[in-house]
Parts: sequence; C-alpha cells; structure tokens
Amino acid sequence: MIELDLREETVREGAPAPRDWIRGSRWVASAITLCLLLGLAGSVPIARYLDQTATLRVPAGASMTLSDQRLYIYTGGAGPTLSAYTLNGRRLWQTASRYGDAVFLREAGNTLLINVNRSGTAQTAAVDALTGDELWSLGAQVEPLADGRTGLITATAFTGVPADGAPEFLDTNGNRFFPAPDSTTLSAVDLATGGTLWTRSFGGSARQAARPGTTEVVVADQSGVQVLDARSGDVLRSTLLTGGFAIEGFSVSDELIIAQQSGRRGGQTFAYRPDTLAEAWHLRMPGNMVVTGCEDVPCATEVSDLRLLDPATGAVSYAVRSASVHRQGGHTLLVPQTDEKDLRIAPEPGGTPEALPGWTLVPPSSTVSGRTAEAPVLLTRDGDGRVWLAALPASGAPRELGSLASGAFDCQSTVTMVACRTELEEIRVWQLEGVRP
Repeated sequence: MIELDLREETVREGAPAPRDWIRGSRWVASAITLCLLLGLAGSVPIARYLDQTATLRVPAGASMTLSDQRLYIYTGGAGPTLSAYTLNGRRLWQTASRYGDAVFLREAGNTLLINVNRSGTAQTAAVDALTGDELWSLGAQVEPLADGRTGLITATAFTGVPADGAPEFLDTNGNRFFPAPDSTTLSAVDLATGGTLWTRSFGGSARQAARPGTTEVVVADQSGVQVLDARSGDVLRSTLLTGGFAIEGFSVSDELIIAQQSGRRGGQTFAYRPDTLAEAWHLRMPGNMVVTGCEDVPCATEVSDLRLLDPATGAVSYAVRSASVHRQGGHTLLVPQTDEKDLRIAPEPGGTPEALPGWTLVPPSSTVSGRTAEAPVLLTRDGDGRVWLAALPASGAPRELGSLASGAFDCQSTVTMVACRTELEEIRVWQLEGVRP
C-alpha cells in the first residue's frame, strides 16, 4: 500500500486561511501521487487532502461546534461564554451566556440557534452568527430547516394531564405508558425575526420531518400524509390513510415517505414517492418493529435491534443488533453501540456487510444535519492514535488518504472542515480540499 503523509502547516492565529493548494513541489508531488493511487485503485471519484488552518487555546471544559463557516466555543461554569471564530482562528466575537451548561448549538445560514432544555422546559435563542447579538428568544424547541431561513416548532396537547405533569400513566400491572396526544400543533418561524409564519393543527399524534434538499415539510397523522410548503404552510400534496389509526413509525428520505400505523390496533405501513405521494408499497410490519428515521436509509427498530428495509419492497434486507446508521462519504455505515462489534458498511439488499475491524467512525458535526452523506469519512484506528481521512473500497480495509495530528480526539467534521482537540486545552482546525484525478 502507498501511504501518504499529508503534513500539517501551522497557521498563526489571525492569518488568512490557505486558498491555493499548490504550495511548491511537495504539494504537487503529493497531488500527483494521490491521483495515481486513486487511478490505480479505481475508487472514489473525488479524493481530499488535509491542510491545517488554525490552532486555538481554549479552557479544558469548553465544548465546540463546527460549521462550514465558523467554529463556536461554549464555556460553561460560573461565567459561561459563547465565542465564534473564523476557520483560520480569528475571533469574531465573544459574549456572556445566560443559558447555563446544557446547550445545543445549530447554525442556519448566518443565524446561530441555541437550544436549551432546563428541567424539561425547552427554550431557543437566536444570535447573529457574524456579531453575536441576540436576535430573538422563544419558549420552545426550534428545529432549523435546510433552507437556513425557517424553523419548526411542534407542540402536543393531552387531556386530563396537569400543565406541570408528565404525560405518563401506570397500567393495571404498574407499567408506565405514554398515551397518544389529543392534538398536535405545528408552527413555522422565520429564523431572522422569530416571528410565526403559520400554524396548523392535526388530530392525535402527528409526526413531521423536513424533506431532504427541499423547502417542504412532510406531516403524517391518523387521517393521512400531507406535504406542506415550509414558508407558507400551504398543502402541496396529500393522501388519505385508511382506518384512522395513530401514527407509530415515520420516516422521510430522498426516496420514500414511510408512515406506519399503530401495530397494536392492526394498522399497516405505507410507503410513498415524495414527489407525487404515489404509493410505492404497503405491508404489515412483523413483531414489534417500528419504522424510524435512519438519515436517508429506510429502517426500523425492534427493541434494541436495527432492521434495514429494502426501499423497493419494505422487506427486511439486513438485521443487526445494537447499532446506529450513519451516511458519510456516499456509504451507509453501521456503527456498533457495544464494544464487541466492528464498524460495518451496510450491504445492498440481499448482500452481506463489509466489516472494518479495528476502525471507529468519527461522526459529523450537528451543523451538517441533512447533508451527512456529503461529509468525508474520518476514522480512528485502534492503537494508532491518529484520525485518518479514508476512502472506503467495495471490499477490503479502508485506504488512508491523510492523517490529522497524532493524539487528536473529540473530533467534528463538516463537508469541508475538520476540528479536533489535540490537547485538553487545544483545538486544531483543518480544511479539506478536493483533488480530481
């Protein structure tokens, strides 16, 4: 195997981020070697290389959130602060935070959403990602859509449940259960202002999800499936579901919208084409299987087990115990939830998975939600102490295209950037550039 060592070039804080990948004969030689390697191997159409752009010193307990444009550092404790940096290490702003330690950051265009959950009470604040100025605050969880302009709020109402009580009850055997809500309200907000764009109510337990790569929202309730325009709330397409059963499982991907009626009442599972809502298939799921969203891969869970579904028929194509699904680098990866199992590449229907023993996946940042399939494949190798940019062939071990600093940990990646801790108080940032062989 030819192994490339794409060495780091430290850029001092405040220096411009490198733009031109040609930096003398060393880079030219590396690029030529990389092209020859990929041409001989016949693998991925676009390879990538790594170029360090910044080194930051941060408090040991600080958390980071990486986007394609900025790096956010949140420091909790007695005097929490939120800071934003350019990807070459220049600090844009820093502000005192009033949100405590339990925060979750999501970037939507030039708006940064701060989701807070204190003792079961949700709150969302929006700040200008360029200045740090707070734009608005709402007492609800706001989920941003891919358009970077719109957010969704889902609220449920229960009859006979105290306002400060949890909607759960005990059956005659003493087991807890959670009843279906009487109604669900879906609202859209403008992320620039926090103002409400529209509100719609649905019967019972409605399920909703954004349709990938569009400004559409898909909603399923006991009466049917609707596709709404995210900005206006207008119904673009709809179809009825028979039986009036509650929706138990729901999934939206590029290929299919799947709505599963409550199995306890004899409901079925229906799959539709997103563009037309034409029915693709319907069936009754066996056992206790519940359809769930596995990014853009149709799947279902059964207790702690995962079942991948054949998009053409809905039949189970592959079953695995205690794993989650990630789409990265154009591959469907099965990530084990226990230490006893290997990372695997999911098979095509009827195939067998390709195990990657000794390798662990570095998941993408939360800011690339909806675009994870575009994110690069970053892996750590047991006993190696490095994070590798890798190409995954159809079979065999991953091929290393370049590595980050030795000892890198707590990494996040986007489509174009990678950030890792190299010490408890040090974060390094790398740019990923495409090289076409």
